[in-house]
Amino acid sequence: MECSDCFLDLWKFLNRNGVKYILVGEFAMSFHGFEYQSGDIDLYIEDNLANRQNLRKTFQELNMGDYELIEKIQFTTEWVDFTLNNGVHLDIMTSLKGVDLSFDECLQIAPVAEIEGIMVPFLHINHLIQNKKAVNRPKDQIHVIELEKIKKTLQERET
Repeated sequence: MECSDCFLDLWKFLNRNGVKYILVGEFAMSFHGFEYQSGDIDLYIEDNLANRQNLRKTFQELNMGDYELIEKIQFTTEWVDFTLNNGVHLDIMTSLKGVDLSFDECLQIAPVAEIEGIMVPFLHINHLIQNKKAVNRPKDQIHVIELEKIKKTLQERET
């Protein structure tokens, strides 16, 4: 199975199991027009027990591993890293640095794309920029510059 198939299957099963999530990081940047490949999946999830249980069920159904701790782990840092049984590297976030909106507020305005019949929510470009500015690593500074160029081009097209 190619890695792109792994991503499609993951998104399909996240949706099937009712996981509330938004794609951030590389996939969100690519969605907005800035190609960047880090090789991992960054998921921003609604942080409650039911959603965590649905996420765990997704991993089980995809034979990616059974991570019982996902239901109990304290997200004390910006994210928790997982390497799934199929080799996919996953960063799970329950909050986004620099973004003052709740998960639900972000989800309400998240653009959604249909990818091979799968509806996938992506972090809004404004929130992606806010997050990148707040994290402020050297690569994030470059991402902000490129994302702001894209945002400006989109705004010019709308006028």
